[in-house]
Amino acid sequence: MVLNWRDMKRSDVTLTYPPLLPDELDILKMIQNGKSYREIAHSLGKDEKALKAQVKDIMKKMEVSNRKDLVDRAVSMGALPISPARYVLSRQKVKVGIVGCGKGGKAILEIFKDDKFIKVVGVADSNPLAHGIAVAKKLKIPVFEDYTQLFRKNPDIIINVTGSKEVRDEIRRIKPPDVELMEGLSALLLWQLVEERRKRAEDRERVLKEHESLYHLGLVIESIDSMKDAGYAIIDYATRLTSTPAGSLALFDERKEDMVLVASKGFSSDFKKIDRWEIRKGGLTSYILNQNAPVIIHDLERFRDPNPVLLREGVRSLLASPLTVDGRIVGILYVNDFKPRRFRAEDLSLFSLLTIYAALTIERVKSIEEMRLMSITDGLTGLYNHRYLMEQMQNEVQRASRHNHSFSIIMLDIDQFKDYNDKFGHLEGNKVLKGIARLLVRTSRSTDTVGRFGGEEFCIILHDMKKDGAVAFSKRLLQEVDKYHAPNRKITLSGGIATYPKDGKTHLEL
Repeated sequence: MVLNWRDMKRSDVTLTYPPLLPDELDILKMIQNGKSYREIAHSLGKDEKALKAQVKDIMKKMEVSNRKDLVDRAVSMGALPISPARYVLSRQKVKVGIVGCGKGGKAILEIFKDDKFIKVVGVADSNPLAHGIAVAKKLKIPVFEDYTQLFRKNPDIIINVTGSKEVRDEIRRIKPPDVELMEGLSALLLWQLVEERRKRAEDRERVLKEHESLYHLGLVIESIDSMKDAGYAIIDYATRLTSTPAGSLALFDERKEDMVLVASKGFSSDFKKIDRWEIRKGGLTSYILNQNAPVIIHDLERFRDPNPVLLREGVRSLLASPLTVDGRIVGILYVNDFKPRRFRAEDLSLFSLLTIYAALTIERVKSIEEMRLMSITDGLTGLYNHRYLMEQMQNEVQRASRHNHSFSIIMLDIDQFKDYNDKFGHLEGNKVLKGIARLLVRTSRSTDTVGRFGGEEFCIILHDMKKDGAVAFSKRLLQEVDKYHAPNRKITLSGGIATYPKDGKTHLEL
């Protein structure tokens, strides 16, 4: 007797088919996994046309006309396992209706919108301005003011998050027996699970953004070669990552063993005036530098020895860390708040990571600045060298011409310095050069440029100073020189003054 597939509906018939050969089973497994004829032929080392002919023969043997029915027939025979993917795709979505679109309803909507196995068929709330209504409309989910209308959508589950006893009793009265009602503690548990999932998603997104910020900081500071620019970039990122309104960066001066303020944010102008301070034993700076990890002070007023400058600024809490490279201190990074505060573990973790970036950046920029300084300064006296002086004079000429200002230069020469060297030796002569250099720097203003122009020649560029001011300055300078006592004999200087534009309109004329 010949049996057809439709005869399976008869309970008194057992269907049998010729057994599948191992080669045929291999082909059917690949078809079940969605492989194309070309992929199967390549895997088995067969010709694609020959493979198609073989599959056609298998279909004929199994009495089917397409690949899908062929796989289904092999599964029904037990020759192939049930595909999990096929089973999942065959599942119907659970239809859910939500009553109440406040905070809880909105949170549930936000989570359910991406679920493959849940379909929200409608939401209901008597308040058209409820938080979840806009979300539902955006997702094109039907919205009802009357929750009884939800049953027209044939939901499998009704989730009641209104907290209303009247609504609960009414839903129980009118719902069909096969519709499940989730409410009370069950709805609360669902909402809490949804809320926890939402918070975790927000935390993941926040951490991702924070680490992206650190990555971006790494790219930014990689191209910075100025300590001031590096300081402001580090402070800006530190305060943003920790959500603090203020912060500062100070470097440790190994030679003088004190701290130098490089950059600050969120403080008054008076704060910036204190740009250098000693490390007081038992003080806040000393305490931070002696730690191996970030220091957290929740309330500065309760600290055993609070910093008076920070207290005047109104700082109440801070997070600070010593910056070290190879065990050597290079500075301190601070972030501050103007109210008592408990920093999160995430803040501490990010801040610790940031301090590594900061320390390495400071060390790199210091090396760059030291190399730059070496290229523009005289190795013996530490004054600016001839090349830098000429560049600065050109810059001053351009600036004075643009703003219609004057500036002056003073050229100085140590009298009979060759005789001094011949009589006392070059080492003694070097001591005189260093002494005069210190004297010139000490007497000049911070805005002036002091340099060694040649062997025993010095030059001072007096920014924004006219001839009479330069003359007065020179007289004070000569008084200081007169007080200078060289180891072997009295030292005198000869000099001259030239002022732009009266005495010359180019740096060479001056």
